[in-house]
Amino acid sequence: MIIGRLRNRVFAFALLALCAGAAIATVSCSSNESKVKKVLQESLKRHGVIGVVVDLFYTDPNFPDKAYTSATLTYNFATAEGRPQREYIGFVLAKEGDSWRIERNVPYTKEPQQAAIYLAGGK
Repeated sequence: MIIGRLRNRVFAFALLALCAGAAIATVSCSSNESKVKKVLQESLKRHGVIGVVVDLFYTDPNFPDKAYTSATLTYNFATAEGRPQREYIGFVLAKEGDSWRIERNVPYTKEPQQAAIYLAGGK
């Protein structure tokens, strides 16, 4: 009976620790995404970009100081149909202190496997 209660407590503690770890990882990723979104908005504002949606933010343990991001950009001018112009673009980012900077443009993808190839310098 005592062993059963102890087992239940250990299980509950393990479940609580797992949930806390998942919450911390989610907050960390969303923090990086918000930083990247801000960097993209600031650097692309002069090109007429009015909206940035980060579609993928990918980091690779083999390249801890680099990241890949793909984004959908909305411009302040319209297409022939009258809808805002959109562009799908990808970037390799370099860590700069606590923030990120755009290192180079690469093709757009939403696939983490392809993002890993771009980070490694492939096409």
